[in-house]
Amino acid sequence: MAQEKKTKKSSSFFTSLGFIVLIATAAVFSLLGVFGFFQKLDYRMYDLLLGLRKEPKQSERILFVNIDDDSIQALGEWPWSRDIIADCLLRIRELGAESIVFDVEYLSPSPRGVAPNAEENMDAAISAGRSDITDVINELSESVSRGFVSRAELPAVTKDMIANYIEPALSNMQADIASKIYRDNDDYFARAIQFFGNTWLTVNTRDVAITLSDEERTYAQKRILLSNVTDTGGFILRDNQHTSDEQYNGQKTGFAPALHTLIARASGAGFTNVVIDSDGTRRRIELLYDYDGKYAAQLSFAPLLRTLDAERMERTRNSLIVFNALFPGETERTTVKIPLDSRGRMLINWLHREQGKSFRNESLVFLKDLDFIEEAVVATLGNIRGNELLAPDGSALAYTGAAEKLLKQYKAIDEKKQALLAKCAGFNEDGELIDGISAGEYENYFAAREAFYNDIGLFIDAGYMKTIDDRMKELLKAGLQQEQAESFIDVMKEQFDLLSDNYKTYLQYVHDMKDVYRASYCIIGNTASSTTDLGTNPFTRSYPNVGTHANVMNTILQRDFITPLPWYYGMIAAFVLMLFVMFMTYGRSDAMQNTVIGIAVFLILSAFILFMVLPGYYIPAVIPGLFTLFVYIAGIILRFVHSDREKRFLRRAFSTYLSKDVVNAIVEDPEKLSLGGEDKHMTALFSDIKGFSSFSELVTPTQLVSILNEYLGLLSDTILNYNGTIDKYIGDAIVSFFGAPIDLPDHAYRACAAAVRMKQAEKLYNEQHLAHKDIPRELETRIGINTGNMVVGNMGTNMKMNYTIMGNDVNLASRLEGVNKIYKSWILVSETTWNEADSGEHKGELVSRRLDRVRVVGINKPVQLYNILGFRSEMPQNELASLDEFHEALDKYLARDFKKAGKMFMNANKLNPADGASLVFAERCKDYLKQGIPDDWDGVMNMTTK
Repeated sequence: MAQEKKTKKSSSFFTSLGFIVLIATAAVFSLLGVFGFFQKLDYRMYDLLLGLRKEPKQSERILFVNIDDDSIQALGEWPWSRDIIADCLLRIRELGAESIVFDVEYLSPSPRGVAPNAEENMDAAISAGRSDITDVINELSESVSRGFVSRAELPAVTKDMIANYIEPALSNMQADIASKIYRDNDDYFARAIQFFGNTWLTVNTRDVAITLSDEERTYAQKRILLSNVTDTGGFILRDNQHTSDEQYNGQKTGFAPALHTLIARASGAGFTNVVIDSDGTRRRIELLYDYDGKYAAQLSFAPLLRTLDAERMERTRNSLIVFNALFPGETERTTVKIPLDSRGRMLINWLHREQGKSFRNESLVFLKDLDFIEEAVVATLGNIRGNELLAPDGSALAYTGAAEKLLKQYKAIDEKKQALLAKCAGFNEDGELIDGISAGEYENYFAAREAFYNDIGLFIDAGYMKTIDDRMKELLKAGLQQEQAESFIDVMKEQFDLLSDNYKTYLQYVHDMKDVYRASYCIIGNTASSTTDLGTNPFTRSYPNVGTHANVMNTILQRDFITPLPWYYGMIAAFVLMLFVMFMTYGRSDAMQNTVIGIAVFLILSAFILFMVLPGYYIPAVIPGLFTLFVYIAGIILRFVHSDREKRFLRRAFSTYLSKDVVNAIVEDPEKLSLGGEDKHMTALFSDIKGFSSFSELVTPTQLVSILNEYLGLLSDTILNYNGTIDKYIGDAIVSFFGAPIDLPDHAYRACAAAVRMKQAEKLYNEQHLAHKDIPRELETRIGINTGNMVVGNMGTNMKMNYTIMGNDVNLASRLEGVNKIYKSWILVSETTWNEADSGEHKGELVSRRLDRVRVVGINKPVQLYNILGFRSEMPQNELASLDEFHEALDKYLARDFKKAGKMFMNANKLNPADGASLVFAERCKDYLKQGIPDDWDGVMNMTTK
């Protein structure tokens, strides 16, 4: 019997409408999934879930060395000459960094630059040339004077001397000058790259029309490409091709490394090309690029492989396995499996912050500051050496010799640096040094620099100023002028103080920066506000793309990976669970079915969240989530059709879509859905865009709709933030009200405050969109507000109704919006509105300006106008002063003293030139003085148009 009952239940279920809906819904959503219909929504869901997940631990070794606004302000517009970066590399090596990655492409040669000691070299070349020419002329003169050359032979000998001696000497001098005053900055940069050591450059995997010789291409491939990668399935090439088609519309692939002279001295290079999802966001990255069966690594992955000393790699369908890697700070090697998506890309586990607040950041300008300080130290030593003071026996005082010794010491160090750079001849194609700097040479060089600064400290502490003071006293007794003595002492004290200050600053800088750079993985890139190298990641809409490489490196270093799974995993799981739950609850009460299936939906969605948040498995949740929600809602509707429990269903279903207060009101009193309204004391707000018709002629209809949607949405959000209700949109106008359906005791204040914020939001909108040239001119909205008794409720027919407001006080708000045109104002309110807004706890918060009493079209009773200007705490002092002047002028105006009033209105405008209303009244005073006014004039203005 039980078996028969069970069989009957199964048969009934599989023929029920609910089962049919389940199957049909699963088929439809599966088809949508195949065609990627919800792809962008899945991206947004992924971003949300990634934000819920604990932020990955941040590697303290990663350091951004930023080409930022401060650097550009100090060193000039980007791009800089390459000697600047070269100098920075030498500094970073001294500061103890581990590696440097350049997110800057150096594909082409740069112009030659001026050598640092160009003037000295030029002087030497000219001196040598002058000496040669002088010797020749002296020799000729001597020959003539001794009679070796006769007067008749002199022209021929002179001509021969010029051709064979003087002109070659001049040519040699010219060539010598050219060779010594110019420097090949690419060569200097290249040698600095090798001097630093572990430096990584870029290779572009697109066809960027860079010409390489066969030798250069072969060399770059052998130096850059990896051969320890196994990919028996050909997955890397397949996925690279898909990325090329998807990201670059099939643009030809290529291999464009940095300039050969640079690559020849770098440790390696990586590709910078990134993957951008269809919504413009960067979430994933390719780690390897197949080029003729060998592989280039991603820009930050390439140096990381060197750091990890990985034995080999193997690419499988959904992962990249890195074998026997030794991670920093660990003693045992480990094999890491990097999960990849269906297209072979690693999901980047981004830090949840903007670039400037993630990882460590250091401005590149601080490196150059060290150079500037060092130059100042050496220059000051030269000044001290140059101001020589003699002892009684005619010898120089000790400080002169000590300074001379330090200058020679520094020159020797510089010569040592040049010698070391000269040894940076690069690597052969097998990665072996052609010539290089040994560890001992580095140690000796940096020890010599440290000793130099130690000796400067001893020089500063030697008390040479006392020796100078004592000697000057002796010279004063011997007849030296007092002014001369004081001047010399002042100059020397200034130089010694300057030397001491620069010395202390240098030591402090070096100490602090060694703490920053020591053992760091440096990433150099442009983060200045002027850069266009910006992108979007899951947490920031404008993110310097150099940050991508840091997040890739951090994801791998922390081994905190996101494992992507196909969307159909979730769909299958959701279908099976919904099928099981619906079968088990079939024939039960509506309440049980709704509860159990609702719990199942919650569990499915929670499972997706938990899988992502805890172990880091991401299953696209939109399709299975919408599928289960659709099935759940469809089940509720089906049961509702066959249920008499209408009230309980209304509370359960509508609470998902309507506000709690409205739902409760409808459930408790269904008559609220019927036609009709109630009389309430409320505030209405009307807004309309100034000159919208002419604006619409400047853009296409499609652009107009897009602009209007965003702009009105911004203003509407502001109204809603103050608990206002949007009644309707009439073209470019918004009709709204405050005080219904929820009672708001301070509805007048909320309306006025919302209006102020609307204008502020409008200003930001215009600034942003004009800067990006998204709109042809500013959008400016006029606002009218009135408070009074209005009818509010559902108006219309049984087939079509609208929750709206009606009444004379509503019409007055509309009229006030139009009256703004007359006064060149933006926010006009009635006296009733102002009195209520400026009362109670909000007293004094807002600032308004009293204007005319006006009689608007269709309303006979005069209305006192008030112009809302803003929040008192936010208004500049000049605007408040202008307001006081305006009110005094208005009193004069109403007293018919138009001459004084006109002057005061003009003064009010001078205090606040943006105030158009002052000029309106000033012009009116001028007209009244010219034409006069009626005897019964009472200051009330009659409006003749809406």
